[in-house]
Amino acid sequence: RSKSPPPPEEEPPEGEEDETLVILDTYTSDLQFRASRDRYGGQPLFSERFPGLWAGARSTHGVTRGRVCFQAKVSQNLPGKEGSSEVPLLRVGWSVDFSHSQLGEDEFSYGFDGRGLKVENGKFEEFGESFGENDVIGCFADFEGAELVELSFSKNGQELGAAFRIAKDALQERALLPHVLCKGCAVELNFGQRPEPLAPVPEGFVFIHEVPAPERVRTPPGPKSTEECEVLLMVGLPGSGKTQWAQKHSQENRDKRYNILGTERVLHQLRTRGPEPEEELDAKSRELLTQQAAQCLSKLVQIAPRARRNFILDQVPGRARDPGKNSLENWPRNLGKPGQRSRETSPEIWENPSQNPRKRPQKTPGKPPKKSLETPQKPPSQNPLSRSQNPRSRSQNPRSRSQNPLGGQRRGYDSRIYGGQQQPQYWGQPGNRGGYRNFYERYRGYDDRFYGRDYDYNRYRDYYRQYNREWQNYYQDRDRYYRNYYGYQGYR
Repeated sequence: RSKSPPPPEEEPPEGEEDETLVILDTYTSDLQFRASRDRYGGQPLFSERFPGLWAGARSTHGVTRGRVCFQAKVSQNLPGKEGSSEVPLLRVGWSVDFSHSQLGEDEFSYGFDGRGLKVENGKFEEFGESFGENDVIGCFADFEGAELVELSFSKNGQELGAAFRIAKDALQERALLPHVLCKGCAVELNFGQRPEPLAPVPEGFVFIHEVPAPERVRTPPGPKSTEECEVLLMVGLPGSGKTQWAQKHSQENRDKRYNILGTERVLHQLRTRGPEPEEELDAKSRELLTQQAAQCLSKLVQIAPRARRNFILDQVPGRARDPGKNSLENWPRNLGKPGQRSRETSPEIWENPSQNPRKRPQKTPGKPPKKSLETPQKPPSQNPLSRSQNPRSRSQNPRSRSQNPLGGQRRGYDSRIYGGQQQPQYWGQPGNRGGYRNFYERYRGYDDRFYGRDYDYNRYRDYYRQYNREWQNYYQDRDRYYRNYYGYQGYR
């Protein structure tokens, strides 16, 4: 069978930009961050449905020396969900390569929050003043100090002072990259590509785009095609350590820059943190937030095939009665169902009866085997009121299926399966047409062959795989038909 057509790629295409330009890097950005066509701005996806979802992105180049700056402007606040209490926020600053997209929430990540806060390594402190729509924030990095790197900010041209001082020995020649993190708002960036700055800049600072190309540090580019990307699917029982393994594997293979798609990561991006301790949610609020994270994850999984990235799917869909509902094409739909839990089992569980309450009991030597729960089939009773001799039986009724009401002969079951007109009894005699007896013996043979054996896991597993494969082929053919006939291209 031919493969389904790949989903259309997002614009602008990745990996085809000029390497000398300083723009937003879509390879290291959040999957829910939609960059503008010129890659000098962007906004979060699904802001109307998930107004509390953060989305971040870094630039393609960083700096290690000089006095460098860039500007960020809150171009507009996006319309939110009706009745939502989420407030649009922008967090802007600097971070190093391989840091998390949540600006300021890990080491060597420094941000200025729209609530008038500065954040470093997850610690929030009061700084400057709040800002919002149409405000321009200037970000400045001064590497000319002898031992310290000073990071400062400004609002609409007014300097707010130094926010962070970093020891050069701790930074260890790591390049600082411009970083933005937004929620419910669109951001516009000025790396120096504009003829005039968005706001006045202090004397002595130059925009990062004006720094000579040899003095800038370029982050590694992403794969040139989707064929070069990797997708790892985590499979295991709940609580078996899938998320910990995915995080460890991602840290050990930083050069591949895995994007972990899981509910835990989305939950972290849906929570707004601040200087106050996090309030523990009640059971109802926690359940609603988990359902929202599952629905958001299903959307991310749908747009993931269009991105040239490496992914780790850290969410196993719930097992359904119909194998077709568990196919990869319906996997995002299963994630969005509330209360859906994974019940997939591994073959190793059948080796440990204590972990599997459904395992069939083993026969104990020296004791007679337990009687099977299957009830053996018995031939029809030969009592005087059997169906063949009952005066009310259809065979004695002139309007039976073998007789036409108008008197003509009909080809009913009396003349084919059950022995014909010469053998009206249902038990019949074995002959060319078979009779009920042959059908009964065939059924008994099938019954003994299928149910008379001990449970064989491998045989039933192969049967299930073949059955599941047929359903997957059916859904692929169905989706291919809708794409060709209706022009269906999936979620945009």
